[in-house]
Amino acid sequence: MHVLKPKLPTFLLFILLSFGINTVAQNETVSCGTVTTKESTAFYNSIKPQLKNHEQAFMQKRLSKSVSSTKLMNSIPVKAHIIRNSNGTGGISEADLNTAISDLNTLYAGAFMEFFLCDGINYINQDSLCHLKKGDEKNLIETTNVAGLINIYFAENIENALEESICGYADNEGRNDVIVMKNSCVTNDSTLAHEMGHFFSLMHTHGTDDTKTTELVDGSNCETDGDGICDTPADPKLTSKNVNNFCQYIGTETDANGNTYTPDTGNIMSYAKKGCRSHFSQQQLARMYAFYLTAKNYLACPSFNANFTADVSQTCDESLTVNFESSSENMTTWAWDMDSDGVIDYTIPNPSHTFTSGVYDVTLTVSNKHRTIKKTYSKFIKVGNAESLFNEDFESYSLQSDVNWTVKDSTEHGYNWLLNKGETTSSGTGPTSVKTANNPSNTYMYAEASGAQPGDIAELLSPCMAITNPNSGLEFSYHMYGKGIGELHIDIKTEDGYINDVIPALIGSQQKHQEDAFLIKDIDLSAYTNQTINVRFRAVRGNNWDGDIAIDNVFIKTIDVPISDAVVKVYPNPISGDILYVNTPNMDETLSYNLTDLTGNAVLTGNLINKQIHVGNLSSGMYLLTIRSKGSTVTKKIIK
Repeated sequence: MHVLKPKLPTFLLFILLSFGINTVAQNETVSCGTVTTKESTAFYNSIKPQLKNHEQAFMQKRLSKSVSSTKLMNSIPVKAHIIRNSNGTGGISEADLNTAISDLNTLYAGAFMEFFLCDGINYINQDSLCHLKKGDEKNLIETTNVAGLINIYFAENIENALEESICGYADNEGRNDVIVMKNSCVTNDSTLAHEMGHFFSLMHTHGTDDTKTTELVDGSNCETDGDGICDTPADPKLTSKNVNNFCQYIGTETDANGNTYTPDTGNIMSYAKKGCRSHFSQQQLARMYAFYLTAKNYLACPSFNANFTADVSQTCDESLTVNFESSSENMTTWAWDMDSDGVIDYTIPNPSHTFTSGVYDVTLTVSNKHRTIKKTYSKFIKVGNAESLFNEDFESYSLQSDVNWTVKDSTEHGYNWLLNKGETTSSGTGPTSVKTANNPSNTYMYAEASGAQPGDIAELLSPCMAITNPNSGLEFSYHMYGKGIGELHIDIKTEDGYINDVIPALIGSQQKHQEDAFLIKDIDLSAYTNQTINVRFRAVRGNNWDGDIAIDNVFIKTIDVPISDAVVKVYPNPISGDILYVNTPNMDETLSYNLTDLTGNAVLTGNLINKQIHVGNLSSGMYLLTIRSKGSTVTKKIIK
């Protein structure tokens, strides 16, 4: 027989609720041991422009009714290392681990991210490691860390330097890719997500310091203070003293303007009670998505991944046929979405696809007998859109632009070109001062040597340049100062492939002092007249960290020097048409010419008009062309 329980009197129910029955526990472990270091802050600042561009693209995707998160989801591998007693007992259960990852995926779906276990669980049976002190994981990393994955270590207890028990911490510097978690904190629905947020660059909502945040309640300094994100309210640092058991902020602190804080106690990156934390803000989701694409896109499970290669990814022509090859093994299905619109274009391992003019995200989804994962390569294919008037100072550089530059970490060791303003993150190398009085903002591209290995290669490929003027040249500024400076090579890409080192490679330190201005280099492009090309800046990392290489102010110009100092070039040579193009300087003055046969008899004479000589009635044979300017002459032998 079912017995009804007596109802509590209203006044008693109110008393119980007032004391927090069935609410968040009071005695909790110190939440987070992650410390935002100077190095990680410097790295974040160095890629901030790239992050901003990806964040903008993210918000556009979120607002688009034609794009769903399932179409853009990126599957990110996790390696679980469970520490147990030496006899194999203890440790977090596999069921709890799977539940934690499932909860993680629910919270990160909004960032187009999902996580999965790669190659099972690694059990570490050692009594002495069950109670870790922060820093002990460094010894573990040397023997157990798996490169290219997020390695999560689970221990019975973790202590910080003050011997306080902490729930976890993350280390994402370089390619450490480590998170350490206390077992009892894994199943509280927010701590693992909190540490994963740190891994993907998020700060605490109160900022990096233990002191009260300097972020203002009105949000006027939200991009520079606090957590650097503007849709998270200013947070004076939440604690059990200013957040009650109903997750309400009860503090009375005010900011520098006297305004009372109204923090979000439900934000996962806050120090609110763990049971209160339930969500990320939209800009936090955008930041993590952007950081993944910019700094962690290499993450892949060796035995189960959605990676692929392509024989070509960019062209100046209006169409491009690309041969794709999936690097996944032991797959049962493949699904290729060549423009990430949610429509599957191919279901074979290695398709070929022809793209027309535009820029394309490519998504590959693969499955085996147990699960399905996918990965989207953002702005992977670029077709057409040649520019005839090219001038790049990087002040308005947009990584997401349809016709912009392409960066490539060729050796996949973390060496790449980054956008920067002011000094680079490494001391003793890179530019420190503004380049010119007219360009005080000092934005440039540079290859960051710290964290890379000697001999690593970073490529920076320009947009397509249409060379229509036979008197064209390329000018760029460069800064190469430091003991570990490697090499800078300049290559030209034509429809026939790359022509490497069109000028001698710049090797070693080029400036005498770090504060020296950028130097300037010119490249003659006349040999590429009537062609569409790309220019590739190829940095080779030197033997030390103090080897940052920077470039700026890349533009096409008309070569203009005194004729007596110039080498006159004639195109086409041999002449194959009716017009002879003469590559000479000083368009402002009148240049006369004489065309004679080899015996000295005059054939044509006159003044150059737009550096052209019309030779339609010229008989086949060999001639001498003489160009005169202010008493100086240059003679060239030509053939028709």
